[in-house]
Amino acid sequence: MSGIDDLMPKSNDRWATATRRAQGIADLGLGGALKTYYTLYFPAGVIILVAAGTVGGTLAFGGAPADWPSFLVFGFFLAVLGAAIGGLIYNAKKIAPAAELGRIDVLLSLEDKERKDIRRQILGKTPVDPDHLVVSRAAAVQLRKNLATQLVWMPVLPLVFIPQVIRGAGFISWFMAAGVAVLVIGAIYSVRDFQRAGSFLARTAQSGAPDSNGWDQRR
Repeated sequence: MSGIDDLMPKSNDRWATATRRAQGIADLGLGGALKTYYTLYFPAGVIILVAAGTVGGTLAFGGAPADWPSFLVFGFFLAVLGAAIGGLIYNAKKIAPAAELGRIDVLLSLEDKERKDIRRQILGKTPVDPDHLVVSRAAAVQLRKNLATQLVWMPVLPLVFIPQVIRGAGFISWFMAAGVAVLVIGAIYSVRDFQRAGSFLARTAQSGAPDSNGWDQRR
């Protein structure tokens, strides 16, 4: 019994540290910011830049209008640059201010098993532990912020491969198509985890909590 008793203060200290770090962490509208990016800025930017780059490449190299597919690579190159620069700006201006994250990872003081258990609670795989709800909610906010940043950057790589899928031949085209499919599947899993963390915040929110559910923005 003395061994178990010796471990209890250490465990309590770890959770007390995590609870202190969790103070003030809140989701202020990550779902709404990400939804706006994917439903407005990203698709509009890609369409405009691909069109502009394709037309510009056709004119610059004296191609005929019927040869426009050959110049799609210029359009997608411009779209990649636009998505990278635009994603960087949008993350700084819209995603980052949509959450209060604190100064450090709230789970840093916990052991690996405890971190995994919190993560499973957030993703709805295990029941919520009410004794550590403050920590798990803060961890959910930090997870959503990290996923939101990833999702802003994720579309850049498929834009690199798509021209090779369109213009490539044989094995190269299929290989690039498989790469695009893998990236899309990865993005789908990230969106799923983002929404699950939002649902966790909604389920465990107190009255008037400033968290957003899934894609919805409450503030």
